[in-house]
Amino acid sequence: MKKIQTKLLMLLLTVIMTYSTNAQNITQPRVSQQATISQRLGISDITIVYHSPSVQGRQVFGGIVPYGSIWRAGANENTTIHFTHDAKIEGQNIDAGTYGLYMLPESNGEVKVLFSKFSKSWGTNPPTEQDLAAMVTVKSSPIPFQEWLSYDFIDRGSKSLTAVLQWEKTRIPFKIEFDVNKIVIDNARAELKGPAGFGWRGYNDAANYCLQNDTNLDEALVWIEKSLAIARGFTNGMVKAGILMKKGKLAEAEKIANEAFPTGNANQINQYGYTLLGMKKIKEAIKVFTYNVETNASDPFIWGYMDSLGEAYLADGDKANALKYYKLAKTKAPANQHAYLDDVITGIK
Repeated sequence: MKKIQTKLLMLLLTVIMTYSTNAQNITQPRVSQQATISQRLGISDITIVYHSPSVQGRQVFGGIVPYGSIWRAGANENTTIHFTHDAKIEGQNIDAGTYGLYMLPESNGEVKVLFSKFSKSWGTNPPTEQDLAAMVTVKSSPIPFQEWLSYDFIDRGSKSLTAVLQWEKTRIPFKIEFDVNKIVIDNARAELKGPAGFGWRGYNDAANYCLQNDTNLDEALVWIEKSLAIARGFTNGMVKAGILMKKGKLAEAEKIANEAFPTGNANQINQYGYTLLGMKKIKEAIKVFTYNVETNASDPFIWGYMDSLGEAYLADGDKANALKYYKLAKTKAPANQHAYLDDVITGIK
């Protein structure tokens, strides 16, 4: 009987071992769980995929992560970083794409950050020099203790940010930059060949981006002319005026703006008046605000436009007319604005 039981047990073990060897394993939780972090900069995205180990009472840098050795910058498979557009890492060019992300820490706090052309390696298979798309050297810095490894994006600006690895008591940063204007304009050129180019708004948006960022003004002028050819209005008319102003064609810009502003709604006209105030063209601003008050008398926000006209008169040193329009504004304003207008009126007196 014992011999039969022993044979059956051996048979079962053989079957189990054979099954384990040939069958597909099921997905199970890992000790170091996968994590993903993404950040948009301009219209470009950066995505880091990594596995997050914990300290578990161990020494990390100089311990389980030896100094002078390439480390997978996470756990399990190699960490990856993806750029949707060409970028710069610490000033060094790198093409759009997905890269294996590795680090090589030194005892003096310097860390080499390595970007491998191969993003599907197991983490313990470090890249060779020939495998690298880029390598930069950065300086680590101390942080409060952090049990789990994580990545984050800090120091975010309009054209650059800093990616950071944070674990134990160490932060490892590396700066990422995109040529945002070039990327946006290249993308606009492509999109204007599709549905965005069928109406006036697409061309206006592209031209206005150039205006706001003071770039590609000649191309912007071509785009805004196409927008105006489809439909003329306040928005694209004012963009053209702004481009002409940037190009030093002040008389032409003023003519276009004067033609465009009466086609705007009350709020747009009010904003144009404030643009003129910002340019110290106070008399012109008064004319625009006056037109708005007289033309849009039935607008529910008429008190606000009267307030704007009062502000322009006050900037011009005309306290009498300033008081006149602030008091008119109070008669039209909702009760929750009366205290503000009273304060202004008292201040003028």
